[in-house]
Amino acid sequence: MIPREPPLVYGQYTQRELDAQYDTSLPVGGIVEPYFVRFREASAEARQRLAFRMLRYGVHERETVDVVPATRPGSPLFLWVHGGYWRRMSKDDFSFVAARAVDAGAAAAIVNYPLAPEASLDRIVAAVHAACDSVLACSGELQADPARLVAGGHSVGAQLAGMLAVDFALHALFCLSGLYDLEPIRRSQINETIAMDESSASRNSPLHHRPRVPGRLVLACGGREQPEFHRQQHEYAAAWREWGGHAREVPAPRHDHFSIVLDLTDSHSVTSRALISLLK
Repeated sequence: MIPREPPLVYGQYTQRELDAQYDTSLPVGGIVEPYFVRFREASAEARQRLAFRMLRYGVHERETVDVVPATRPGSPLFLWVHGGYWRRMSKDDFSFVAARAVDAGAAAAIVNYPLAPEASLDRIVAAVHAACDSVLACSGELQADPARLVAGGHSVGAQLAGMLAVDFALHALFCLSGLYDLEPIRRSQINETIAMDESSASRNSPLHHRPRVPGRLVLACGGREQPEFHRQQHEYAAAWREWGGHAREVPAPRHDHFSIVLDLTDSHSVTSRALISLLK
């Protein structure tokens, strides 16, 4: 008897293959905690050096933003959204990203948001939008020019930043290892936590929504990441160009899904220089 092939659940992938494509721990052998330790250490150093202030934008305990003012009026404003597949991590793990922006002459805001499964994807997207509204409302205190708003994020943080581009007139968008089409995520084991249906996946996929102002977009994805992350990046960059914007894909051949963020601790790295270019 000829064994039956497992059914395809998305594109060319079986369920097992699709789950593996979006399991970010696989390329690093499942050993992710050392990265998280380095995130926390770099962030602790940043908080010792910079004057962070917490801004509350809602009643939920996680509806907070850490902000750092710029050193002079009219500076760019960089807003960062963390990843973690909507279910883990926090702003406290990414204070070092703010340090890179502040050192480049910008004000910075690192966003926290409610997590799944307590919060739905629609709720999380709405929270990040509310956070952006609150940060813009205090841009004067941050010595920032709201017309120079640059949003950025990593992994699902890039998805959430991409959704900001739909409703806010961003000066630029900076995305690392992002997810821009959520339909394959809906069909993967990750959806067990976030519980998207077809409609919520579509309306929260940046790939399916023209940005309000398709300006400059910089994307980077680690060379050690799975093909699906590269496909998602290429398709979003292509769509951005079709919308009339400028999209630049930065090569990061040595990096995996986690080390690419730590590249921002080095002011001379390709990703750091790409971010700094958006803040000029």
